[in-house]
Amino acid sequence: MLQGTFRNALMVFALLFMAFPASMLAQPEYAEWGRLALQETKNEYADYNATDYSYQGKVYISEQREQFNFEIKLQGAEPKEVRVYVLVNPETEQLIDIYFDEVE
Repeated sequence: MLQGTFRNALMVFALLFMAFPASMLAQPEYAEWGRLALQETKNEYADYNATDYSYQGKVYISEQREQFNFEIKLQGAEPKEVRVYVLVNPETEQLIDIYFDEVE
């Protein structure tokens, strides 16, 4: 009796696991744009090293524009904090532009 219950529970778990692809569980929506923000920050501030990174949210602008906001702390000759704005077309998942804003 217990063995049958365990087998049924295992079957239900397996079916639930297969219902959700690993890609849905693996990364948040902003992960791709966060990697791009870090890479472009490294290019823009070549003499600095990124020491901290945080996602600051997404702003809906229109059906063709969303903005992902990140804050990146840099260490170099003097510490800097940079806000990076990644503008994306959500319909095509294409990059529109990246903006940098140094925090004073």
